Amino acid sequence: MREAWRQRLALAVLLTLGMLGWELCLLELLSGGFDVPASALAPRLARDAMLLFPLWLVALWRTRPEKPRDGAALSLCFLLLLLPVAAGRAVLQRQQASPPPSEAMEGQALSATEPALGDEGRFLCATVGADVSAISPEPASDSPMATAWTGMRDALLLQVPVLPLTLLLLRRRSRPTASEARAATPALGPLLLLGILCGWRSDGGPPSPRLSSLQQGEGVCRPGAPVRTYSVAAIAVDRPLNAHGDHQPQGLMYVLEEERTAPGLHGEPIQPLVLRANLGECLLLHFTNRLATGPAALRIEGLPATVSGRSPEGGFVPGTSVPPGRGLTYVLALPESPEAEGTYLLHDSEEGGAREARGLFGVLVLEPAGARYRDASTGEPLRHGTGWEALIDVPSGEHFRELVLLYHALGPPESADVRSASGAPLPVLDEMAGPFRAGAFGVNYRSEPRFDREEHLPEDGERRPSPRRRLATPALRSYLGEPVKLRLAHAGSAEFHVHHVHDGNERRGGGEPPQLLSPGRGRTLLLGQPGGFPQAPGRFLVHCHVPNHFTGGEWLEWHVFSAPQRGLAPLPSPNHR
Repeated sequence: MREAWRQRLALAVLLTLGMLGWELCLLELLSGGFDVPASALAPRLARDAMLLFPLWLVALWRTRPEKPRDGAALSLCFLLLLLPVAAGRAVLQRQQASPPPSEAMEGQALSATEPALGDEGRFLCATVGADVSAISPEPASDSPMATAWTGMRDALLLQVPVLPLTLLLLRRRSRPTASEARAATPALGPLLLLGILCGWRSDGGPPSPRLSSLQQGEGVCRPGAPVRTYSVAAIAVDRPLNAHGDHQPQGLMYVLEEERTAPGLHGEPIQPLVLRANLGECLLLHFTNRLATGPAALRIEGLPATVSGRSPEGGFVPGTSVPPGRGLTYVLALPESPEAEGTYLLHDSEEGGAREARGLFGVLVLEPAGARYRDASTGEPLRHGTGWEALIDVPSGEHFRELVLLYHALGPPESADVRSASGAPLPVLDEMAGPFRAGAFGVNYRSEPRFDREEHLPEDGERRPSPRRRLATPALRSYLGEPVKLRLAHAGSAEFHVHHVHDGNERRGGGEPPQLLSPGRGRTLLLGQPGGFPQAPGRFLVHCHVPNHFTGGEWLEWHVFSAPQRGLAPLPSPNHR
């Protein structure tokens, strides 16, 4: 009896080593080259051996093979054991994949200096670490069933050499001799010990965020650069425009994957996505198309990026549209020069800009190196580093209040789908610059068109519907005398916008000089400086100086306070005088 078990131990060791050799072949064939460091490769192989060896022992005990004709039964038994183990392990790994908020919060910068195995390792440890997003050719799903199915597919990939391997071993050694069995036994101790150590070190918790070989091996980001990660999705939304109930029913927008909503004005949800990162950081942007139908893209205007991802046609290039459910990752080595500070447009790359006109845009703001971001309402650290208003603390220099405005057009009068609360299209107006649709121009997804609504009521005025949502046009907020950086961006479209701040009376001139905004470009204005604008508290009109744009809805107010206000945190002294 003891001799039979020694023989089965020997077969289990040989079959396990044979499958590890098959994994190395997969790595060479499917990842385009064999340059994985041994320090990353050995632990993964050891973890697989730790799992495969006991499965082979159970299969050998159940089938008790004696001759080559028993190879089919042995292979089938091993497969039946492997499939549920692979499915369960895949589901478990997906549940552990979300790091705790204290370690890898979205939008926070983390130091990353240790290399890690990148995408080239996804075919290893197929039964131990199924990577649904990397392996699956279909859209990734968060459902346990889809995750389990991916793990079982990986197991089928491992099963390819099992039958030939069992036939070969059983043909050459129908019953291994006692000396052969004893010779194979000493390999078990180191193999199991290495597997236990690697499993305890690597599988005890979620992976820590580090630079992959994509960023380090290709020299995209400098070694040791802090890594900041955002996961962004494109979604469809019926977007409200103002308190009258005007809305854009076929709207689109970028959002954080974690929240599936964009941070807005004082807690309101519908605002363009504003991301922040610091100069010199390594930025990872994971983009996923969450639209039900139709492609979507994420393009970063003015910043070079390396793109990773797989498609039926091959690798992605920057700005490539992806179908629903698919995604890609942008890797950006952010510049270190202080001159690069400012606003960079995130937008769709569709020819003609139809998806941008529906709201598929946002901005990335590059802050000074080492900056910290705080909530403009509470003064607490910003949870994700997002939002169109913030307090920016810098390690050297002057802290400042940041306000971000995105000027945008919703399309020409014949295609701008802007509707009233009743569902009727808003009227087409005609002024000195030609026809335009009311509500077709906005700032930060808000539009306050200036026209006589009484002329456009239904015949039965008593049946006029009430507004669906009470959302006001956003108001910029600051305290008198504090430094303000007003970040401006032109969100796509061929229409030029002219940003202008009046001195409180829209019929008078004065205020700041008009600023021309070119399509896709950003600009930063320094306000609140001694002797500059504004010199007194009050309410100031902010608008586009193009007449049709102003009348069509592209305006808001800036409230400057001299006394502390509830819900508006001041800058720390000595900046706030």
